[in-house]
Amino acid sequence: MATRIKTGGRTKGAVNKTTTETKQMLQKIVSNELDKIPALLGKLEPKERIDALIKLLPYIVPRQSEISIPNEEQPRNILIKINRNLE
Repeated sequence: MATRIKTGGRTKGAVNKTTTETKQMLQKIVSNELDKIPALLGKLEPKERIDALIKLLPYIVPRQSEISIPNEEQPRNILIKINRNLE
């Protein structure tokens, strides 16, 4: 298989400027809106407030993943004999 020499495009590990700018812009927008959340939640009906909080929870508290331990071995029966005839 012939190997080719890279002749153009971004270098490996280079940051995508558009993505970086978009993330920075979104961070500014979200941080401005965060200050308004308590006031907006206060205006909602109780059911709507709970629904909004439930939707925000995954961004605050990470979701717990279920851990299962495979039970490949069958339980073993253990028999213990105690000899009380000590003479």
